[in-house]
Amino acid sequence: MKRILLLALAICTLCSFGRSEARTPKKRTHVYRVTVDGWRRDCPVVIPDVPAWAQSAVVTSSDGEIASQLDRELDELTFVSDFYGRRDFKVVYSAKPAKRTYPSRVHAQMWLKSADTLQAADTLASTKDDMYRRLHHHGPAFESEYAAYRVYFDKKQTIDTYGKKTPQLELAQSMWYSTPEQLADGFGYDNLRVFGSVGVGTLKGWDADKGRMTHITDFKRREARILAKGPVRTVVEMRVEGWNYGGREIAMTSRYILYAGHSDVHVENRFEGHYTGLVFTTGVMKMAEHRVLRGAGKAGVFGCDFPENDTLKWQRESVALAIAVPQAQIVGEQDDETSYLFQLQPDDHGHIDYDFEMLWRRSRWLDGKSDDECLLHGLETVATAAKPIRVERVR
Repeated sequence: MKRILLLALAICTLCSFGRSEARTPKKRTHVYRVTVDGWRRDCPVVIPDVPAWAQSAVVTSSDGEIASQLDRELDELTFVSDFYGRRDFKVVYSAKPAKRTYPSRVHAQMWLKSADTLQAADTLASTKDDMYRRLHHHGPAFESEYAAYRVYFDKKQTIDTYGKKTPQLELAQSMWYSTPEQLADGFGYDNLRVFGSVGVGTLKGWDADKGRMTHITDFKRREARILAKGPVRTVVEMRVEGWNYGGREIAMTSRYILYAGHSDVHVENRFEGHYTGLVFTTGVMKMAEHRVLRGAGKAGVFGCDFPENDTLKWQRESVALAIAVPQAQIVGEQDDETSYLFQLQPDDHGHIDYDFEMLWRRSRWLDGKSDDECLLHGLETVATAAKPIRVERVR
């Protein structure tokens, strides 16, 4: 009888072990089919159905292995690839940590100032509007080879831009403020002075009675997070809780996503609370001696201005800004004295998503292009970025 009980216990243990193994396999292969409209260079692909047990992944196609990034906090696998129309990708998920490392094509950073030192941070929060001067370069910054951006951690939450002369990562060295030696070595720098404008792609409140944008002034808590920093994409998030806006209390999470090989940024804004019917605004700033093109949910401006108050040390810069917003969510196109604007409402899920880009006239890959061509290129890029990419698992 004792032996029978021991045998039964062993069988149950083996069965339990087998079920556990079935729930948590060591490896599993999936095949995904990606379909896009037309030719796409460094096209971003995001796979959301990552198995909960997966700690790493290897992506291959007919051309071989592709650099990828598994963001476990976001439960997403992402990579970029050149292709036209339709293409299949094989993904091997593994329960073991990644053995491979890929060269990073993006970077993100946030630095808290303390006495004479800087402390790197991925998450910072405050219940006051006191973070702007407590942070080096005033908020989180992120870059690809082609452009860099920072988000001011203050009531404006404005997006500022940094141009690149050559395709390379620079922020780890320049930390946004390039030295004279770095400038002589071909580094880029802050190329735009945003003042009180929308900058490029900042989502702000809207005062319809006064016909102007509003800032985040009455709130309970704000947070900045770097959710991903390479090698394929950066994901930076700004969140405000208890925002007293339009007579209601809401929360807003703004996520900025920049991919390798891109200077365009995808923005995802998510609202919580009683947001239905509320109106927000975004767009592109006005600059001196500028020209503007707009229509069908897109707006672009090419203009010149000084990026600093010191106009003797700094030259006037020529910059193109472009944005594409969802036409179905536009409820107005009223500009103010600083910016060309769209007024938007969240969709039924509480989302406002769009894409923006900055192009700098000093970037060497724009040599030979006219000012109008730079502006049109920016508008075409954000329009293409806004087109859907279909990702389906085929086996």
